[in-house]
Amino acid sequence: GHLFQDRGPARRQDRGREPAGQGQRVPRIFAHVGGRIRLETERLNLCNWEADDWLEFRAIAGDPHVMRYIGAGTPWPAESSRQFVERQLALFDERAFCLWKLLPKEGGGLIGFCGLQPLPETPPETLPESREIEIGWWLARAWWGLGLATEAARVALRDGFGRARFERIVAIAQPANTASIGIMRKLGMRFERMTQSRGIPVVRYASLAAVFEEMLPATKPANT
Repeated sequence: GHLFQDRGPARRQDRGREPAGQGQRVPRIFAHVGGRIRLETERLNLCNWEADDWLEFRAIAGDPHVMRYIGAGTPWPAESSRQFVERQLALFDERAFCLWKLLPKEGGGLIGFCGLQPLPETPPETLPESREIEIGWWLARAWWGLGLATEAARVALRDGFGRARFERIVAIAQPANTASIGIMRKLGMRFERMTQSRGIPVVRYASLAAVFEEMLPATKPANT
């Protein structure tokens, strides 16, 4: 799930990076002409949305099993799915990141999303660059239990700390959503506190750039 409380400085100062270790598989980042970006893992492509992707996404957002721990647990109507995709298109245009759509490399259509977004609940007077950043993910039910959310989230975090140069990224989940909390822990995120998101109790975890960089080898841009 996603959406969390509180805010703080988002971006970090430039730092040098150590080269990736020999023989280590690292996620790859492809920068395309026209400003489009594709993040790649062993099994997934994380990429930009198209305006009509909501037609596929609405089946995921309309599944009560997927939505059980999202907000009030209510499946989205089609219009909410359309607005969600519009928000991702606008966010990428403004900030060059978003909640990337997920496509399996083996083929087939959209299976969910994973990526970053600014804190939606920040007061309107807060400058966009001062908003804290959260990571979120949803997967279609048929793709649960395969480790794909963790795989996608690792490269999304790497992109956030590397290319986007954020200092800190947070995640939230309702306490009963043990699957998402398990992913946060696998990512090396640390529990901060209980808080609320739109009146709903949630746990809040966070990852710092310096700690994340110690855990994983640095990303090298891939040749296109």
